[in-house]
Amino acid sequence: MSNPGTTSPADGHSLPPVEWTAPGDVAAVVSAARAAQAAWAGLPLSTRRDRVIEIGRRVVQRREQAMALLVDEMGRHPTDSLMSELVIALNYAKGAAQLAKSALAPEKVRLSPVEFPGKRAVIEAVPRGVVAVIAPWNYPLLQFYKPLFPALLAGNAVIMKPSEHTPRVGAWLHAICAEVLGPDLVGLVQGDGAVGAALIDADIDSVVFTGSVHTGRKVAIRAAERLIPASIELGGKDAAIVLDDCDLDRTAVGIAHWSFHNAGQDCSSIERLYVQAGVADRFVERLGAIASKLSVYPDGEGDIGPLQNKAQLDLVKRHVADAVDKGARVVCGGEPTGPGLGFLPTVLDGCTEDMDVVREETFGPVVAVMRVVDAEEAIERANQSSYGLNGSVWTKNLTRGEQIARRLEVGLALVNNHSFPGAIPQIPWTGTKHTGTGIAASRHSYGTFVRRRTVVVDRSSKPDVFWFPANRDLGALGDAVAEMGLGNLGKAFTLLGLLGRRTKQILALSRGR
Repeated sequence: MSNPGTTSPADGHSLPPVEWTAPGDVAAVVSAARAAQAAWAGLPLSTRRDRVIEIGRRVVQRREQAMALLVDEMGRHPTDSLMSELVIALNYAKGAAQLAKSALAPEKVRLSPVEFPGKRAVIEAVPRGVVAVIAPWNYPLLQFYKPLFPALLAGNAVIMKPSEHTPRVGAWLHAICAEVLGPDLVGLVQGDGAVGAALIDADIDSVVFTGSVHTGRKVAIRAAERLIPASIELGGKDAAIVLDDCDLDRTAVGIAHWSFHNAGQDCSSIERLYVQAGVADRFVERLGAIASKLSVYPDGEGDIGPLQNKAQLDLVKRHVADAVDKGARVVCGGEPTGPGLGFLPTVLDGCTEDMDVVREETFGPVVAVMRVVDAEEAIERANQSSYGLNGSVWTKNLTRGEQIARRLEVGLALVNNHSFPGAIPQIPWTGTKHTGTGIAASRHSYGTFVRRRTVVVDRSSKPDVFWFPANRDLGALGDAVAEMGLGNLGKAFTLLGLLGRRTKQILALSRGR
């Protein structure tokens, strides 16, 4: 069946229809991927690494194609799309490939030759099989890189499910994967939540989901019922703390960037600002001046794009209206713009915790400013959020900034910057509270992509002394071991004598004596 229709957020023109996958056909896509997975897992890591890097290379080589699709589906200026999701593809693939070598390396277990004579053990990383990736619309390429590359490097097959709002970008990336890896190893299903549900119920071994708290709970519950791992990332309401001693110019432009980049449609966008009173007036004025100069694509240079869909635009308008009704002051912006779904970069001053724009995820180009007496008040109020993804502190005193950052209830704490580690494959992208339990990127994410298998080999020609028969000597042996553990080394001679007798007793039993 075909998508009932999508339009460009920038100007509202209709986009070509995309064929949705019937829920009943999802299982066949998974089955084909599983059939291809065994041969892929059998290849050396060096071969898998080269092919994953080739995917990144082709993404960069064909960036003009992707930029056109991102302009259509996201409404972003081509340069914004280039910098946000395309420039990094090859380096991200290379970084993920380099990381995989250590993440997947066998781990030798050190065993005591006295307690476990003749034995050796190794812990191996075994690919789970078929990994489903259900991605959101806000970064329709980047949100695939993070799980796709390590899942493939680990030897898995992958099923991609793009958002129904950005199906064409996902299909474009899938086509590149098919060129490099063959038609089945990376599968593609298109559609809405019904297709996503069918994918989780299909014969998959693991799922990576990024999206809303409401849907994420459903995914986590269903995955738990199926006893498969689920990496769940569910959004954020990031706070930044601005102290009196900050570098005013750098802080203002940095916070403007991380508040309004991608029209604020970023789970790690700065949505809450706690500004110390001594610098508040100057900072708010500076931030408002910067935001007022930013244009919304397709007007002007298009520093930011529009909202991706009407539902998101309506939510942003509701949050701003609620804040104004409850006493917030619009420093700049505050209204839609253009023929599409654009919304002016908006700074709201005098915000309070009873406002939706402070409590709920806005996911738009809006930042709420709250004035605080000191850092202690800022920390307390920042930690009141039900989300916990990123948090940042802006100050010239780096030692103090680091101390404050460590007190924020977040997965990624920063000093004098925000959010950029999301493009670094070596750094875990994770959070707490309603942000979810998922880990994207880094070696810490590999629990979603591999299971651990331990292989133990016993080279000893003698039986273990704790085998049958369970006689008095075995009890004496246990007591001697316990006493030695408590520091009574005099039991060592008793232990040696018991070991010899136990070996003879076990051999006698084995010969029927």
